[in-house]
Amino acid sequence: MKALGAALVLIGLLGLAFGGIPYTSKETVAEIGGLKMQASEKKTLGLPPLANGCAILIGAAFWFRAGRDPGR
Repeated sequence: MKALGAALVLIGLLGLAFGGIPYTSKETVAEIGGLKMQASEKKTLGLPPLANGCAILIGAAFWFRAGRDPGR
């Protein structure tokens, strides 16, 4: 649970810092025989700030809850 919490916090912080998660999409434009033309386009997976905040809060809860003793 600690690793899941850390991942959620990291994703939430990256989403807030960059306004989303950037990625590159490649698409084959034309293919003639053995020649292939591809186009790459930079896209951003936009995440609302509320979703980023919730990911940070839930991740922090998982992270700190996993660190506690189960007997408490």
